[in-house]
Amino acid sequence: MKSVLKRIVTFGLAAAIATSVTGCATSNQSSSSDVASEKKSGSKTVITLGMHVANVDEQEPVTGKIIKAFEQANPNITVQIQGNDKDAHVNKMKLDAQSGELPDIFWMDSSVAPQLNSSGVLLDLSDFLKAYPAVNTALSENMKAASRSSDGKQYGLPYQSLVTGFWYNKAVFKRVGIDAPKNGTTYDELIKMVKALHTKGIIPIAQGAKDAYSVWGFLTGLERYGYFSKIDSILNGKAKFDNPDFLKYFSKINTLGKAGAFPSNCATSTYFQAKADFTSGKAAMFDSGVWDAGVLDKSIGKNIGFWWGPTFQDSSDNQKVSMNVSSAPFCVSKAVGDNQSKKDAVYKFLAFYYSKQAAKISYEGSIIPATNYKVDANLESKPAFKAVVTALQESGWSSPKAQPDLVLTEAVQAQLYDSIYGTMLGTYSPKEALEKIDSVQQQQ
Repeated sequence: MKSVLKRIVTFGLAAAIATSVTGCATSNQSSSSDVASEKKSGSKTVITLGMHVANVDEQEPVTGKIIKAFEQANPNITVQIQGNDKDAHVNKMKLDAQSGELPDIFWMDSSVAPQLNSSGVLLDLSDFLKAYPAVNTALSENMKAASRSSDGKQYGLPYQSLVTGFWYNKAVFKRVGIDAPKNGTTYDELIKMVKALHTKGIIPIAQGAKDAYSVWGFLTGLERYGYFSKIDSILNGKAKFDNPDFLKYFSKINTLGKAGAFPSNCATSTYFQAKADFTSGKAAMFDSGVWDAGVLDKSIGKNIGFWWGPTFQDSSDNQKVSMNVSSAPFCVSKAVGDNQSKKDAVYKFLAFYYSKQAAKISYEGSIIPATNYKVDANLESKPAFKAVVTALQESGWSSPKAQPDLVLTEAVQAQLYDSIYGTMLGTYSPKEALEKIDSVQQQQ
């Protein structure tokens, strides 16, 4: 779950909605000891798929359905899964890269994939995109750019979309007698909402600091202060996180905390406790993402809403920032390129995975895809998922190439989360919080 949470569209809405959809894929479980990295069974070509969950059918069911559909459409190709829990999977991929035993295709953490690319073990998928122009068109530029190196190598393609922001409960706002937020709501308007909710004994924004990564909506706010126009210089040592724009933003987070935006037990609460506060009606808003749509359909139903967070009038940067980005990449072992039949099979799998058919499977499973195909789907029974789709359809809003934390090393990521929560809770001043991130970055 944590890996999906952390590293977890053109839509037409009506009773039947034409929308963008793609999938996540996997099926038959088997251990690595049972799977040769390259083999044929009779006339069948076997391709291996390394996954970050131990049981794909249970933990990534949409992926499982896509795999089954692919095998049905391609009876001469079998996909064999090598599944492990996320941390074990990532460590195994690192070891397999050293020993030359990588699976043909594998999910990889966004912070580790560039390292594998630098070591020369990944296949450049630029030729795949040229060979399948429909896939190239269906994947938006930010989705492809997330796993493209500075020299133009396409070392991965998005596993699925990561869509994050703030859920809100319309009924709670109505009970208090104030308007609910909408895309374009300003920070000053949010502060007024927070104060009105807090006065009524309602938690304005449910947050759980014990799961420090759970700051998705606040990461989006960084881009409204020019994060991606600054981050390369910061990572190159020519600039710092402690800059005037980021200081403005962290000061606003600090002011939210002082206004009572977060639960009194935020420091000792988990993400799951924060979700419970929201689903029980104790909180008006919840920092999360599309992965929670299913549970919110059941607990809040037609009263659920979704928005991208506040805009800021003291920033000259783009304020219409959404967060629909690559959750993590699928990578392909470079060894696949040395075997034409294996390469053909892998390309067929990827082409199916990013196809309109897979998109429909994904959409029916309440997964926002990385592709922008339009498919017919009825969302009336999925109000939370429909709320996300509505937000994605807003005209003029655009997403960066990645979620801001996903371009940082794991150590800097961890400090970014700690600094955001420390600023919310008043543990750090805004300047101290940013200085702490710089201190870790300088050690990288």
